[in-house]
Amino acid sequence: MTKRNYARYQSGKPYECTFLYPADWKAREIVEEGYMGTYIAGPRNQAGTYSTSFAIGVTQVAGRTPAEAATELLAKYRSAFSIQEQGPFFTIVAGVPAVEVEIVYWMPLPLNSIHPQRTVIRERNVFFQRGNQLCELRYAATEEDYETWLGAFHTLVESFAFAEKPTDMLSYRPVATAVPQPVREESPGYGAEENQGEGEPEHH
Repeated sequence: MTKRNYARYQSGKPYECTFLYPADWKAREIVEEGYMGTYIAGPRNQAGTYSTSFAIGVTQVAGRTPAEAATELLAKYRSAFSIQEQGPFFTIVAGVPAVEVEIVYWMPLPLNSIHPQRTVIRERNVFFQRGNQLCELRYAATEEDYETWLGAFHTLVESFAFAEKPTDMLSYRPVATAVPQPVREESPGYGAEENQGEGEPEHH
């Protein structure tokens, strides 16, 4: 297992969620009326055309379920790309039911280039609900980098909690996918740093 250091991220009010992410990645947060989003940029692919990333979104909604959000996401991607999809899978995140889908598609990169290369992108999206808040955790990487950072995404999901929920009570157990071993701050080979991600807010 690759040894990685993790930093703990604490989002701002009123959502106040916390999670672990690779300590050397760059995190940026935006808080608007009814929405909190955090984008975490990781390393670029070998060609330098795409950055591996995590994204966390918490939206104030009424009557929109995680299953509906997953269905809408798949419909959006089908309209824009020729995709392969897996799921929905039913999971537990932060102690509540969640829905997970995986999407594979290709896009020409770099964008707006006269000689773009066909690049395969894989995304994993996890949706769950907390009261009237709809939460989405997203992982996106090129095909070549996807497995490299999938464990780090599992760590983020495993550690995700709202302020009043202790981290060590969380579980992340996808159905019909490989179930990762629990990743804790005290697990051998992993270290956590109590550093908050820094960066200017950006829309994405």
